Amino acid sequence: MKLRHLLSVNVYLAGFFGLTCALVPRQLCQAYALPLDGAGVWVSRLLGGSLLGLSTLMWFGSRSASAETRRAIAVALLIQDAVGLLASLSVQFTTAMNAVGWSNIVLYGLLAGGYGYFLMLRPDRI
Repeated sequence: MKLRHLLSVNVYLAGFFGLTCALVPRQLCQAYALPLDGAGVWVSRLLGGSLLGLSTLMWFGSRSASAETRRAIAVALLIQDAVGLLASLSVQFTTAMNAVGWSNIVLYGLLAGGYGYFLMLRPDRI
């Protein structure tokens, strides 16, 4: 597996969650059994836009001929996924979120592990 493949998988994950956060934030939060007020809808839509932007960056980055560009994107995504993992763990253990929240922890953990793998153990596969 190469970094390009991980980026391609991440494009679809970020695109899906970006669209759902931007277009149907209340329904998304209902799936997690989380309440959502007006401010939460606004923040969810901002997050959705950011995820769609990241998805676009990953799309073009995965097709870049420059290993330096792909490495820079991988570092940024490692940071984003590590923070997402810690935030998801915190919310899972401190709120009344249902078991669907564990899916975020698994996804963030796998993605962070994947980017860490390529950056630290297999830089030749970038």
